[in-house]
Amino acid sequence: MSLHMLLQFPLLLAAGWAASLWLPGERTQALVDEMGLTGAAWVGAVTIFWMLPIALDLALLDPLMAALKYSSWWSAGLALARSWPRLTVELRAFFLGNTAWMLATAGLLYRETEVRLCVSYRYDEQSWTGAGLMFWAVALGTVALTARRASPREVLQQR
Repeated sequence: MSLHMLLQFPLLLAAGWAASLWLPGERTQALVDEMGLTGAAWVGAVTIFWMLPIALDLALLDPLMAALKYSSWWSAGLALARSWPRLTVELRAFFLGNTAWMLATAGLLYRETEVRLCVSYRYDEQSWTGAGLMFWAVALGTVALTARRASPREVLQQR
């Protein structure tokens, strides 16, 4: 479970981000995603969905759900890479902080619950995954809090 959530998901996100360097279509996405909100919202939706224990179980049991897992995380990375430059500093901090909060909440749930949430994983794997999610939450929260503050002039120039 920990390899699934703590390594595979971030690597799929990074692979989508890297693919954005070679794939065409950035201009089209810029028309639909003017301020970067659509891409950031897609990343949030993908993250929320794959934090659900039933989604993790189904990804192991159903090949179609496994394909959905790979494609959704990869496309989230692609969308994030193309949306990130258009997001203001405040929106970046908001989405990073929101994701950190969500990871911390899920991590505490996985770590502290006394029942097994995922049928396909052992209880000790669930506990380790919860600790790892809390680590990722602290890392993202630190990034969100220490992000470079933009001057009003820089914010206006981004728009």
